[in-house]
Amino acid sequence: MVSIVFVTSVVGSFPRPKWLIEARRAFEEGRISREELREYEDDAVKVVVKEQEMVGVEVISDGEYRRFSFLGFVGEKVEGFSLVPVSRLAVSAEARSAIEAMSFPERAVRNPVVVGRISRPRPMALDELLFLKGVTSRAVKIALPSPYTIYWNAWHHELSKPYYPSPDAMIQDYIKVLRQEIAELFEKGADFVQLDEPAMGNLVEAGDDKPDRYKRLLTALNGIRYRGFRDELALAVDLINEAVKGFGGRIGVHICRGNWPAPEEYLIKGGYEKLMPAMLDMKAKQLVLEYATPRAGSIEAFKEYTWGGEIGLGVIDVKNPEVETPEVIVKRVERALRYFDPEKIWLNPDCGFASGLPWPVSTRNIALEKLRNMVKASGILRMRYRASER
Repeated sequence: MVSIVFVTSVVGSFPRPKWLIEARRAFEEGRISREELREYEDDAVKVVVKEQEMVGVEVISDGEYRRFSFLGFVGEKVEGFSLVPVSRLAVSAEARSAIEAMSFPERAVRNPVVVGRISRPRPMALDELLFLKGVTSRAVKIALPSPYTIYWNAWHHELSKPYYPSPDAMIQDYIKVLRQEIAELFEKGADFVQLDEPAMGNLVEAGDDKPDRYKRLLTALNGIRYRGFRDELALAVDLINEAVKGFGGRIGVHICRGNWPAPEEYLIKGGYEKLMPAMLDMKAKQLVLEYATPRAGSIEAFKEYTWGGEIGLGVIDVKNPEVETPEVIVKRVERALRYFDPEKIWLNPDCGFASGLPWPVSTRNIALEKLRNMVKASGILRMRYRASER
């Protein structure tokens, strides 16, 4: 694993090439076989790996090119889940209103919904890891959906209830699957396992008795009851800690702020300080946070609270087409140096560049230029703070 300061990494996803999107569509329509789709995916992963290597990123991903989305792939890989279009679940007036309030792409999004008993007859992402390690010598990251996000997205009051009476009953079986997956990923050489946690990040907008807009939507879709801000935050932390306890490898939690191609005013706003200090009780090694987008507030949130682990510092706004200069990125990192030692700071984009196949938030060329400048900024910072290297 890399052992230098200001390590550069990615959050996970990249915009899919058009030919991969077409291949996926052809597979779903029965025009090509799974084996043929796998060939397209293999070729696409080789390309995105080479692109990350060429711009100099040190901890890379496979672009999540084998997944429908960061969340939806659970519906493809874990027994007991099925991918259900959000448009099929949005049958009530409340659901339609919540979708409009967020400009949510319900026709494109498919949620993993529990429609049976959850089990792991085969790995979730081990195939992704093994192929990735076979085509690069760089350190690699694998992202998995965090349990609190699955809790809110996957239990449905009609489809899931015959198998689990509540989301609380359901989530324990998902955590078992998740822990089995994490253990095998580390055993087979994963350098970094990341849990993607937008449901927790969205709580910055919530009140004691008022859910954030995303949970308002999921309540309308799935029938889950919001239990109040403090209880929801405590639940999120407890579920994550249950999932990660006992692992010695590098586990990060990406506290996501929402990532779909809607105007900024439709997305969740608020600083991470709303989640502190509870957020800092998570037993992860790294918090992967968004600090390039103005929606996520300021790094000054850490002025009053201390986090002893690493921070994956979001220094690239994935939705803004303007490419940040290395100097702009350096300034963002130097603000974080008031609260974190250099060896604790990793540089990464705020989020993935395409958290789902049909909805990239950036073009591939812009994404790569942004990453190239992030790597240049890391080089400037290493020269400036060389004495701090371990």
